[in-house]
Amino acid sequence: LIYFNLYSKFEEAMELIATHGGSVSVLSVARLYINHLLTLKQYEDAAKLCLQMLGNNKILWEEEVFKFVKCQQLRSVSAYLPTSDDCKLDAHVYEMVLYEFLKFDVNGFLNLIKEWPSHLYDGLAVINAIHDNFRKQHAKQMLESLALFYSYQGDYESALRMYLKLQNKDVFKLIKRYQLYDVISKLIIPLIQLDRERAFEILLDKDKIKSELVVHQLEHSKEYLYWYLDSLIKVDSRNMFQNKLVSLYAKYDRKKLLPFLRRSKDYVIQDALAICKREGFYPEMVYLLGCMGEESAEALNIIIHSMNDIEMAIDFCKEHDDNDLWNLLINESAKQPETVSKVLDGIVDYVNPEVVVSRIRTGQIIPNLRKSLIKMLWHYSIQEEISFAAQQIQLEDYFDTHSEVVALQRRGQQVSCEQLCLLCYRPVLMKNSGFNCIIGFKCGHIYHEPCIEAVISDRHCSECRMRSVDPTEKE
Repeated sequence: LIYFNLYSKFEEAMELIATHGGSVSVLSVARLYINHLLTLKQYEDAAKLCLQMLGNNKILWEEEVFKFVKCQQLRSVSAYLPTSDDCKLDAHVYEMVLYEFLKFDVNGFLNLIKEWPSHLYDGLAVINAIHDNFRKQHAKQMLESLALFYSYQGDYESALRMYLKLQNKDVFKLIKRYQLYDVISKLIIPLIQLDRERAFEILLDKDKIKSELVVHQLEHSKEYLYWYLDSLIKVDSRNMFQNKLVSLYAKYDRKKLLPFLRRSKDYVIQDALAICKREGFYPEMVYLLGCMGEESAEALNIIIHSMNDIEMAIDFCKEHDDNDLWNLLINESAKQPETVSKVLDGIVDYVNPEVVVSRIRTGQIIPNLRKSLIKMLWHYSIQEEISFAAQQIQLEDYFDTHSEVVALQRRGQQVSCEQLCLLCYRPVLMKNSGFNCIIGFKCGHIYHEPCIEAVISDRHCSECRMRSVDPTEKE
């Protein structure tokens, strides 16, 4: 009750002085009131009264703040401290507040540095204080605080390292906001570990970071290098690292290897073949040997002896359509009677089947031979019928077209008075003149007969050397 009465007396005194004046100022009474509230440990009320009565008076603020220092209650006044340019306190005042938060309330410390402008205090001094007071139980908040302070100081590489230690994906926002593409060269692996998709969104943009730099950093992390190059080939199909991608596909994802070999031409084929031989990848070896031309026979041998795939061997021979390959296939099939009928089915339109049949030894049993021979004969019969029908259609079409051309060329040719003889340059039609006897050519040129007979004896057009429609036709 005494405290309550005293509390009322201070407020009443301040109100009376403000209304009627007196020898003591309202501010003096307010400062006494602040002391009283601090004595009563009513720190929040004291801080509010400071905000209400001290205004933008920097000196008074600093004097009153030191009273809170003695009570170790700077945290209570922190929300009310002036932070604008109109009333900016000395940097050490804000630093004392931050140190107290760092010591007693790490979460409050983090919130305060997010709220306060960074120019109020010496950031390097606060960074040193964090390192000196680092506590593992609050490592997350302290690392985030360090990341913020490093960002404020412009030390973005250190800021990124703090975010990466925190596994905080805000690191990608920081990179984009401050265009930190030159800074991340040494942090590529941690970025991929944090979020591969968002990391590659940055790393695959060659305008932001060179692919050579990324590959150099990932050289000793083969799986990460595989992920990167597999993504790079989709946005840059002519990049210079496709030799590396051959070995990476062979190690991490073989099913992508053969499609890549077929699609790309920017790898060293001998190196790729060596890798496939080492790994025993027969389909890939067959493709590469086939591309090398002179090694096609080796490829066919692999198909026949290592892969035991006669259908694939037939398709390979059809693709290359080389007599030496066909002979090799036929010779090998003759050693295996069960494959002869398949070869007979496959060589139609490519090789004379007599070559295959001649290799069959007397008394040799060939499974499904009868069926294959019937199928082959039926095929050739159909082919002959188709060829004959095509020939008949071609002949009919030829004679129809010939008739149209003859009829077109035998039509009458229109002549007008405006047309000129191309030899005498007079109108081809003139009244009461012997020149009205004219000759027309298939090309459309018209001449007076006397003119053309005087100049040309073989009755060809003097302009284009085409013969007349009818050498005896005159008008």
